[in-house]
Amino acid sequence: MAYTAQLKKLGKKIRKLRISRKLTQQKLADLCDVDIRTIQRIEKGENGVGLHIVFAIADSFEMTVSELFKND
Repeated sequence: MAYTAQLKKLGKKIRKLRISRKLTQQKLADLCDVDIRTIQRIEKGENGVGLHIVFAIADSFEMTVSELFKND
């Protein structure tokens, strides 16, 4: 249960960051070298995120992984 809540929280944060940086889901997917559906699922908290994707997302937002996971 807690795992699912954390995935949803991370997904919401990624969506918020993506929008604030004026990136489409497709553009973020391209930057991370993944399919757009992967980004959609991550933002909805539907599936776990591989470590390589976490690093790619953080890199796309020009932040560290720890900043990505930091609670606001």
